[in-house]
Amino acid sequence: MQVFIIKVIMKDFIKNKLRESLEVEKIDTSKIRIKSQFTNGLLVFLPVYEGNRMGSFRLEPFNDDYKIFGTVLYDKYKGQGLGKGMYKYIIRQLKKEGKKLYSDDNQSSEAVNVWNSLVKDGVATTTDNGYVSI
Repeated sequence: MQVFIIKVIMKDFIKNKLRESLEVEKIDTSKIRIKSQFTNGLLVFLPVYEGNRMGSFRLEPFNDDYKIFGTVLYDKYKGQGLGKGMYKYIIRQLKKEGKKLYSDDNQSSEAVNVWNSLVKDGVATTTDNGYVSI
């Protein structure tokens, strides 16, 4: 009987721990601050939430515009549209300077989904080699 009770308790404990690890922290987007800087020839955008870096979005000069060099959004911030929001923010910032954003040559499935969503929103279009902001 004791073994059965211990198994039930352990099963519930493991189930709760898994549930906790899968829960995504809901973000108050009004508290996100975005820093931009040039580092090693790249234009880098760093989103920060309550003092914690959320990832980085690195762009390389491309002709007279910019091209994605690499992006990272930490797992706890994924699944809330924040990556897409960052792309839109970057596109707006570049547009103020008369510049466009091009996708990188090799994209993850997540990046393709973001770009396809940007196309649907009328913020980007497809090219022979990927995508570009409009």
